[in-house]
Amino acid sequence: MFRTANSTGTQHTVEIESNGTNNALFVNHRGASGNIAVLQSNNANVARIDKTGKGFFNGGTQAFGADLAEAFDVTGTTDEYEPGDVLVIATDADRTVERSSAAYSTLVAGVYATKPGVLLAEESIDSDLAGMVPMGVVGVIPTKVCDQNGVIRRGDLLVTSSISGHAMKADPDKVKMGQVIGKALEEFTGKGSGKIRVLVNVK
Repeated sequence: MFRTANSTGTQHTVEIESNGTNNALFVNHRGASGNIAVLQSNNANVARIDKTGKGFFNGGTQAFGADLAEAFDVTGTTDEYEPGDVLVIATDADRTVERSSAAYSTLVAGVYATKPGVLLAEESIDSDLAGMVPMGVVGVIPTKVCDQNGVIRRGDLLVTSSISGHAMKADPDKVKMGQVIGKALEEFTGKGSGKIRVLVNVK
């Protein structure tokens, strides 16, 4: 047991430092039941990791990213894509996305995330997610936009454009269910294309 007896002490009770390439802390629970870790504050459980690796947190979790993303396979190779690309469901492969290329596409699925706060994946914890990109599906995501349908104002609905991987301002009279990427949080008044933050929520 490690314990700091002095209630005014400011040093760490336990400190682990590794300068190598190995694990700084390795825990292997080989029993039939029980948790891998239990954390308490004032003798009350506030967090634990059960034997399956599932985490439980009384106070919730706070991630310093901007969106919720999921790892997806892509058409082609990942080096052909970059953060901000508007992505649509590929029609020639299961669970695969590709850059948008047509206006008002109902296949729109999300945006290549710049800094996801949470990244979901149908993979094991040891997977390096090679060949996949983080597609943001909910949250604030820097998104490629263009002036194809005019100036973009804050709050404008955005849809796919005919420019690959870019969104444009939507015409409310043309919008159908499943075409809206989200709402603009910044203005785009320039010529050609650029990137603005978008509250992504595909509808």
